[in-house]
Amino acid sequence: MAATPADKLKLFRIRRAPKGGRKAAPGPDIEGKILDAAEFVFGHFGFRGATTALIAKKASIAKPHIYYYFEDKEDLYRAVLERAMNMWARDIDSLDMTSDVETILVRYIHRKIDFSRDHPHLSRIYANEIISGAQFIGSFIEKVSTPLLLDKVKTLDHWAATGAIRPISAVDLFFCIWAMTQAYADFSSQMIIMKRKRQLEEADYDAAKATIVQLVLSGLGLQGYDRSADQAPPAKRSNTKRGT
Repeated sequence: MAATPADKLKLFRIRRAPKGGRKAAPGPDIEGKILDAAEFVFGHFGFRGATTALIAKKASIAKPHIYYYFEDKEDLYRAVLERAMNMWARDIDSLDMTSDVETILVRYIHRKIDFSRDHPHLSRIYANEIISGAQFIGSFIEKVSTPLLLDKVKTLDHWAATGAIRPISAVDLFFCIWAMTQAYADFSSQMIIMKRKRQLEEADYDAAKATIVQLVLSGLGLQGYDRSADQAPPAKRSNTKRGT
């Protein structure tokens, strides 16, 4: 029996198999601390600029402790990418496509903004990896993320075919949602400067959710949109200026 996308999500890994097995752990919760620190350091300095010394310092551990869990810097980088990819894949895999259209899309947009707020470094690491050619995550995208996405696209295509939503390229809709929501992690520095703030606040993320939801739902004809306008001839524009 062929594996489903959810099965692949459980089986597929980005990290390579360890050479000769993992060493005994030096203490509880240290692996999580290392991953959190690596997420921060890789997010700030990229793969080339990051060092295991910086990661150990950020995690407040001795550098040798890293090698109880990870073979080298690349293995640790792969582990961070695996964390990001699995979180994102589970987000889309968990979409309940049996709910009403608006609820599904609103929940997904909110979840993606929450991810950008709570895991900005993971989002930047992913973005840098994609820009660099997806060397480490290309197989994951091909074998896990793509089947999960196309499964949801089928439902959106069905909604469009039945008139539940305005006709649209469902794949590109997801691309647009990702671009809009991930911008609040990847380009937060620009937003902070232009909003003249020290950091983005909860109100900024709430405003982002509301704005993106409005754009997406309106574009799909789910919010104040008259579907009959698609079939009606365009109204003639008046040359009369307002207020005159």
